[in-house]
Amino acid sequence: MATKSEEEAKLTPYEVFIAPRPYSFELSEDMLSLLRKEFDPPIIVGQLVEAIAGKSGGDMEAAAEKVFRDYGEQLMRRTLQLGDEYPDRTYEVLRDAADQTGEMVFPLVLQRFIEIAYLATQQFRILPIVENWANRLVYKIKDCSIYKTLQEKAGPEVTALLPCRHACLALCRIGCQGLDLDATVHMEATMVQDGSCRFAISRI
Repeated sequence: MATKSEEEAKLTPYEVFIAPRPYSFELSEDMLSLLRKEFDPPIIVGQLVEAIAGKSGGDMEAAAEKVFRDYGEQLMRRTLQLGDEYPDRTYEVLRDAADQTGEMVFPLVLQRFIEIAYLATQQFRILPIVENWANRLVYKIKDCSIYKTLQEKAGPEVTALLPCRHACLALCRIGCQGLDLDATVHMEATMVQDGSCRFAISRI
């Protein structure tokens, strides 16, 4: 037979523990799919071919630069938006640490958004990082889907100009602006001359 205290305990309201949603340390496949659909390499190369039709010399270069610069800017702006809308656990912890310390936005948060942009639009699954420390973030790209598509669809003359570099430079620049980082962006190696592209972001 239950005692009075036991009966009272049964009638006492209590909070029900609700387990939090499962943590994911992986990038959202939905996010990557959205970016891929909007920024797939054949899309931008198709826009390039249309933009440079009938042009040559400086006019062709200027048109190609604009196409890829706009592409890189739009890709990173969309990445910054979706990267916040689809946070993974690693990003949540990183942002909390950055908010508390005022550090790590450069290079770690910036690196995450750059990785998202590339992993969504390229065939490789890991972005090769060459340097990652307080004042410099350097990465390289050897197996580039855009470069391959340029070779196939735009021909050797256009490919040799490496107009796609303007997309990568713009992507990095907009990433820094979006995260309020004072930094410079430079290209240190090219696919045409060195067999891979290498981009360096240096904190000012």
